[in-house]
Amino acid sequence: MICRKAPQDAGSVSVMVAVLVPALLLVFALVVDGSARLRAIARADALAAEGARAANTAVDTRSSSIGIDTATAARTASGYLARAGQAGKVSVTGPRTVGVTVTVTEPAPIGLFGRSIEATSTAVAVLGVGTRDGNLP
Repeated sequence: MICRKAPQDAGSVSVMVAVLVPALLLVFALVVDGSARLRAIARADALAAEGARAANTAVDTRSSSIGIDTATAARTASGYLARAGQAGKVSVTGPRTVGVTVTVTEPAPIGLFGRSIEATSTAVAVLGVGTRDGNLP
């Protein structure tokens, strides 16, 4: 009669699974929430840049020096942001410069670092006229 012993490493796989599964779930949550944060940053950047470009279309050609019609520029940028469903701050900082600041808040998919993700971006558009040689009138 031959006696066989039971294997000595019984249960070692379950210890490895108990350690690795939570670690993999944590990495997955970091990837999902991190990609949502990157999407919010990209959306804020795009909205701010497009708002500034929209404001820069309000060119005032009534005077001898070409500049931006400040009231129309602010209205145009605010209108673009309203159509995009996002509030923002528009500031005309000079005769040829418009800045737009947008803050995007979106819910976090998993919520590892909080319930929502917030990203703020500022874009500045400068009106350039006659830029072939780099000199602006």
